[in-house]
Amino acid sequence: MTGEAEPKADALMRGILSALERAVPGPPNGKALVRDALDAIPGLQEAAAGEDGPDANALERFRERVVELLKSGRNPVHLVSYRNQVLERAERGRTDGYESASLGRSALQILKDEFPADQLFDDLARDDLEEIDETLADAAEDAPPIQDIPSWVPESHWWWRAPKRTDMSDRERRFRLYGGELDW
Repeated sequence: MTGEAEPKADALMRGILSALERAVPGPPNGKALVRDALDAIPGLQEAAAGEDGPDANALERFRERVVELLKSGRNPVHLVSYRNQVLERAERGRTDGYESASLGRSALQILKDEFPADQLFDDLARDDLEEIDETLADAAEDAPPIQDIPSWVPESHWWWRAPKRTDMSDRERRFRLYGGELDW
């Protein structure tokens, strides 16, 4: 061992696979493991595009393994639960849920677009994505703006840029996000 740090993308891929593998048999924390794994996919997107990103073959094997794991054991149920969690975050979009819903929606879109995930996105899943999109669009009318949109976010992920209240004061934004008065 040379003492060199593991590239971020490799560490994220290893963590995602580990969480999904541990969730397969249906442990009590299986939903949380799948949630954490899927929430890490957008960060992997950014890391994979960097200098230390994995080679194309390694990334393709990773994507195939993720899909295989999401179809195994209790993970299909956990994937449905994840979509429901993203919808719940979107429903809280006018207060504290919009940014986390955007992250989850992007994770689902990346999974759909860049993973061999045809079998993961049946009619129900597509309906869920439409419902999430409608809820995000409604919430965007009064959602706190997202101040630091990650650099990896493509234009097609409209939900990150959808909040219309760009004139919201920092005080009101903090009040909505954190649920009360804060002395800053």
